Amino acid sequence: MSSILKLFLVVCTIGVGFFASDLYRWVSARSQVKPLSEYCPLTTQACELGNIRVEADRDISQPLVPTKLIIDWPSTEEQSLLVVLQGYEMEMGTLMFKLNKSGTHQYSGSVTLPVCTSTTMTWVGEITDGQQSISTSIRMEQ
Repeated sequence: MSSILKLFLVVCTIGVGFFASDLYRWVSARSQVKPLSEYCPLTTQACELGNIRVEADRDISQPLVPTKLIIDWPSTEEQSLLVVLQGYEMEMGTLMFKLNKSGTHQYSGSVTLPVCTSTTMTWVGEITDGQQSISTSIRMEQ
């Protein structure tokens, strides 16, 4: 075997080893993606999961325009909820928003989504009180 071929194989092996953990995490994350039908959509039509009710002030969000959320969560006494979102169609990082208690078992706050290179995108994630969480999605169009 020629020296150039051996050097090429060594470089390829080192390269694969260097990126192996990133590739493993990417493949693992992709295998855990749920279909959109399993997410509770944040729209003007309230979505109810058990005794939790989530609702937004618009059906389709726009980039850089706040979307107000109202959550009824009777089974918690927490002072705030956490909304964690990630892009469904493309990776755009993780967004986190805090919803504050606005009444008895009611929480409200706003979500402002970033500008995306595509004209439409779905953000998926969860709303949690630290003990229990629900899967949710929000549709964005420019």
